[in-house]
Amino acid sequence: MNKKVSAAFTAAATLVVTVIGIGTAHADSKRWCSTTGANGGVTIYNWTGPTAKVVLDIGLRDSRADDHHVRIRILSEQHDGKIVHWPWRKHMGGAGTGEQWGTTASDDEGLFEMGVQVARFEGDKMLNSCTDWS
Repeated sequence: MNKKVSAAFTAAATLVVTVIGIGTAHADSKRWCSTTGANGGVTIYNWTGPTAKVVLDIGLRDSRADDHHVRIRILSEQHDGKIVHWPWRKHMGGAGTGEQWGTTASDDEGLFEMGVQVARFEGDKMLNSCTDWS
């Protein structure tokens, strides 16, 4: 293969890879954070655009023997910038344990950004938290 044909083939292959990458920019996106006593995150699958029904793999871990429970929730941003706080998921198993959930999410107002919030609680009082909007 001569150098001109090889260079043209390489350029075309690069363009195809770039176009494919743009179309799946949100696919397999991860959000994760850690705060005192808790860490967790979400992997977001099938996020092909704001109207997608995404698949969520959520994980939460209690990392401190302090008699407090841990929670995690998904956050999303709609087309107008409004932040939606999805329901908390609670783990009461104690230090060194965790839990995973699989679910889906969609929003008629769009999923323009997604994040995760992880927190440590005493009853219904939040003691500390972290958020990742990567």
